[in-house]
Amino acid sequence: MDEPCAPAAGSDILILMPSSLPPVISRRQALARGITPSMIRHRLRTGRWQKIFAGVYATHSGEVSWRHRARAATLARGPGAVVSLHCALHLWGLHPNPPQILTLAEPDATHRRSSLRGVHTRRRRRLTTTLRHQVPVTSLGQTLLDVLALPGTTLDDALALVTRAVSTRRIAVPQLREELRHHPRHPRREVLKEVLAAAENGLGSVAEARYVRDVEQAHGLPPMERQVPMDGPQAVADGRSRSLDFKDRGRGLGLEIDGDLFHSTRQLQDRGRDREAAGKGEVTIRAGWVEVVVRPCELAADVAAAQRARGWAGQPRACGRDCRLPRDPRWRLSTFRAG
Repeated sequence: MDEPCAPAAGSDILILMPSSLPPVISRRQALARGITPSMIRHRLRTGRWQKIFAGVYATHSGEVSWRHRARAATLARGPGAVVSLHCALHLWGLHPNPPQILTLAEPDATHRRSSLRGVHTRRRRRLTTTLRHQVPVTSLGQTLLDVLALPGTTLDDALALVTRAVSTRRIAVPQLREELRHHPRHPRREVLKEVLAAAENGLGSVAEARYVRDVEQAHGLPPMERQVPMDGPQAVADGRSRSLDFKDRGRGLGLEIDGDLFHSTRQLQDRGRDREAAGKGEVTIRAGWVEVVVRPCELAADVAAAQRARGWAGQPRACGRDCRLPRDPRWRLSTFRAG
């Protein structure tokens, strides 16, 4: 029987099938798998592998994806390095576009002088981590709080981010509260407490949260129920039920806040719900972002008038000295005090 030919020097005899290799691998990991230095050089020379950072390779030809580059950056920085800030937010599905500059975090005790091109690294005293799409990343709770601690973050930014994370069930309000407990010096700690209270009420958009705070509560209007199903119990159980953003059941008054693009694409359904409500003798008021955020006092006057017309015996109040509600001819100036 003929003896098998010995491999030529530098030839690439796979110890593992290519499909068993991860898409990104470090030199140390490759050597641990039995891949020799000469085999690594051969794969790089023939284009089967690609160098992403020093000592870190893509185990495939073609374009290196953003996720693979992020994983490569954590391997190149070494143990403890994870993706953070908006890069982590992107991996969590809460930031639409992958940032061009990768941001990593590593333990505060880590002291590495080397740097990676296109990568910014920050040290953190507290670092809770997990894997997302096989990439080491800060936990969602820490990711949210880290992003919201950045300079220039507004209340609307905080509301939008937290309500999106909670409404999509990526994280629960108690988990965020627990994480916030570990950040006693967070620059927006008090604002975040307010945001978490709003998110816990089931408010799915920034505009809805702003309505509760700046229209309903600020002007002393009767509180409405949130996210009220329009259909029967079986439809609710099956997940087929439509709902109103707010409803005053006792007075047959509904309120829809068109606060984001999702709502604006459902105008036909909205008009259908309005017709159904009219058939039951109910009224639905609609308001958009501008009314809630820019003209909350005028909206409060409209809602208060509708509630008064349907039996409310109370009186709205001015939200402050500059409130425009007392200027509405439907209400008497002398009855108002700033809230």
